[in-house]
Amino acid sequence: MPTLTGISIFPVKSCHSVEIQECDVDALGLLHDRRFMFIDAETNRFITQSFQTLVNLLYSPQQRKYASMTLIRPTINLAAGTLDFSGPSVDPISVPLQPDISSAPKLRVRIWNDIVDAYDMGDAAAGWVIAFFAAHASHDGANLLDDEAVEVVRPREIRLVRVVDIAKGYTRPAHPKIPGVHTPFSDASPVSFGYEASMVELNRILEEPEANGVKIPINRFRNNLTIAGTEPWEEDQWLVIRIGVVTFYVVCPIDRCIVPGIDQETGLKDSWGFPGPLGVLKQHRALPDKPGAGFFCSHVIPLTSGKVKIGDEVEVLERIPSKNT
Repeated sequence: MPTLTGISIFPVKSCHSVEIQECDVDALGLLHDRRFMFIDAETNRFITQSFQTLVNLLYSPQQRKYASMTLIRPTINLAAGTLDFSGPSVDPISVPLQPDISSAPKLRVRIWNDIVDAYDMGDAAAGWVIAFFAAHASHDGANLLDDEAVEVVRPREIRLVRVVDIAKGYTRPAHPKIPGVHTPFSDASPVSFGYEASMVELNRILEEPEANGVKIPINRFRNNLTIAGTEPWEEDQWLVIRIGVVTFYVVCPIDRCIVPGIDQETGLKDSWGFPGPLGVLKQHRALPDKPGAGFFCSHVIPLTSGKVKIGDEVEVLERIPSKNT
């Protein structure tokens, strides 16, 4: 029987993970996962470890890339009701897990093509992250992952924002046919799954001479729940599964970006060059309907609420029907 072997939440989008033993799951995914993110205050767009945009009237490409974001370590202090930030070269700071909505400004922020409501978490948090990025400017400049010639543009002002609770009107539907479930500040789904067996197979490919690579850990893919005890790529056929008492709908494999080429403990890009994890996935894990992409892990939507914990059994309730049936 497959089992749940890892639970990771990312309180702040694109920052370091928090590894836990159990977690509540609700209509926004795992509790405390990606409820906060940093935005460029000029555009109200999110910023991440690797993000590309077109910013001027001539549509010249510029990039906002912050590999150092993984060095920001948010921790949740339930006793104090705070989200505590720490990172190299800056002093720690704490912000409330729940803002005072009577005074916190509400902003319209953009995450990919979605525009959603969020609370601004104040000047102290904004000043902290600006100081952090200033201290790590050389780090980020040295760890670009694709076009090294493109200019790295730093926003003049960055804000920390928090998702508005569903009860207060937050709307970012996770799926048109699954009402009531919404995606927080994660890219495309409330929850993501990773699979140990598929990670072993990917590492086998990465270690082959033509890949010029080394083994990488599954945390490069920043998934929430890690499952062991399957066959490699078996998850491609999963549709509905249950972990402990919570039922999930497996939407599709995840189209990966270049972030798996960043060591999530050091913020340093891999030194072994092309093709890297994304290049290998494009060669070995492309799908017929999207041949230029590389896929790993799964987008997932919770169908019920409850608690998941390490050691829970993973039961496949429904698989994608075979074309021969």
